[in-house]
Amino acid sequence: MSANAPLRDTEPVLIDGQWRAAMATGSFRAIDPATGVERPQQWPVSGWSDVDAALDAAVAAASALASLPGARIADFLERYADRLAARGDDLVAVAHAESGLAVKPRLADVELPRMLDQLRQAAAAAREGTWRMGMIDSQRNIRSAAFGLGPVVVFPPANFPLAYGAVTGGDFAAAIAAGNPVIAKAHPGHPGVSRIAADEALFAVLETGLPPATVQLVHGISMDDGARLVADGRVGGTGFTGGQEAGKRLYAAAAAAGRVIWVEMGSLNPVVLLPGALAERGAEIAGELTASVTGSAGQFCTKPGFVFLISDEAAATFTTAVAERFEAIGAQVLLGKVGRERLVAALAQLKSAGARVLAGGGVGDGPCSHRPTLLAVPAALLVARPEALLIEAFGNATVLVQCASVGELMQAVTCVPGALAASIYSAKDGRDDATVAQVAASLVARAGRIIENRMPTGLAVTPPMQHGGPWPSAGPPFFSAVGMPWSILRFARRICFDGWSHQRLPECLRDEAPEGRPWRFLDAAWTRG
Repeated sequence: MSANAPLRDTEPVLIDGQWRAAMATGSFRAIDPATGVERPQQWPVSGWSDVDAALDAAVAAASALASLPGARIADFLERYADRLAARGDDLVAVAHAESGLAVKPRLADVELPRMLDQLRQAAAAAREGTWRMGMIDSQRNIRSAAFGLGPVVVFPPANFPLAYGAVTGGDFAAAIAAGNPVIAKAHPGHPGVSRIAADEALFAVLETGLPPATVQLVHGISMDDGARLVADGRVGGTGFTGGQEAGKRLYAAAAAAGRVIWVEMGSLNPVVLLPGALAERGAEIAGELTASVTGSAGQFCTKPGFVFLISDEAAATFTTAVAERFEAIGAQVLLGKVGRERLVAALAQLKSAGARVLAGGGVGDGPCSHRPTLLAVPAALLVARPEALLIEAFGNATVLVQCASVGELMQAVTCVPGALAASIYSAKDGRDDATVAQVAASLVARAGRIIENRMPTGLAVTPPMQHGGPWPSAGPPFFSAVGMPWSILRFARRICFDGWSHQRLPECLRDEAPEGRPWRFLDAAWTRG
């Protein structure tokens, strides 16, 4: 097959409102992680000509979307959510087959509702309009607000086929809410989910009268074309969620060209267990840690990667309890062969650097399975070799950092790089209070979300939620992948209109309140009037 030739025996791509054969350089198949068997559909790896066509169509769509009121964008998001809800059983079935994640409760009861809720929250924000943060100085006739960037590219992760999907997830919803068209690059681990969702998105686009290229979908592209895409001058911004290797490559390519990109990457998510907490309820915390590390086989970006505790009798009892719980679970199915290979490689590096395996540590019988793994390392060794030990083992594994004192614990925690989340457990009777403030200050400097007496997995999709953090967990650290308006503002820029005639101003900056009656900063006071 010649490069960039139509590949008609593969599934199509969605470009400018049309499903068409990809101008492809190759193809791939997804696998069933439970069996390792390839699924029947063949998916294309698009050449640059597909990407180029999608970019041109997205530029035209961005121009049209910029003139539409937020209510029109909201109509699309609501209609799309309704269509996806009607296809919920199909989406869950395909997501299960492509990811190996459990139908219940994970996909049907947790992730599907979260996906629909995100879309509807984005619709409400677009309709109401406070996310624009309009500011008006009527005496000087200076006005500013946030507006869409233009075409947004979305690269999704493997671990959330619905709630983080290329055409269903939070990046998609936020980008659309800001009035941007989206070019979605489906994850190769769940292309079937993206195909169903994009089909429903196209119907919703047509039903609500948005530009046909509001939503476009390609499946595979080369690494070079990915870097070329995020750096292209036609791209307003990019949202990426995934591993650090790919994320840093795209971040560097976009930054070198001066393009906007928001990345959410790997995270160690430190958990600090203070002595009083373990003495008071060590068995309970052992259960919570086990559930957090092994839920969905540990394939959460907020899974605790390193757990810091001070060695004493309660810590020893706790460690034994966790090891026993890990051993009792047995091998779990990971998202795919590549995921298992990366976990095995990370654990091998940890062991070669001095970490000891306390439980698990091996692959299972299935082609994508791995046993829950508990490791331990002395704090002094971690402080001496942070570059070798402070790595992400994405999956059902975690490392206990055994500290001799509070001082050594603080020294070890200080070595942890930027994280999405961090937890601190303390005694309910107050015996740890003298240490809590000291530890909390260190964690605040290192994580976007600080949790008290609970593991970092599980986060509510609500406006105050922060899901982002210092580099390398995410960047830029000010914004969030979850919660309005911060998630929308990743894909917007502020524009000032200085001295403009009133009739030529965008609706959100005119003197009279816009239709959604958003909060605006009018002459030094926040008001809905």
